[in-house]
Amino acid sequence: MALYKVPPNTGKVRVAMFHGGAYAVWNGKQGANEFRILVRTKRQAEAIARAINEKRHNGEIDTAGWSAFEETPQ
Repeated sequence: MALYKVPPNTGKVRVAMFHGGAYAVWNGKQGANEFRILVRTKRQAEAIARAINEKRHNGEIDTAGWSAFEETPQ
């Protein structure tokens, strides 16, 4: 997986379904201000979105540590 930098002006993110049935954590914007993280499962996307919306990150999100069955990264 990957390490994503979360910009300070991301705003509220939500879970959306993107191409090929992949789930994404997305801020609803397009163009230069778009922020999107593609993940495998909806549960994983909801946990990452919750962490970003509650500001439980240090400017970075590592998707490798997120399990589909846990709320917090390992």
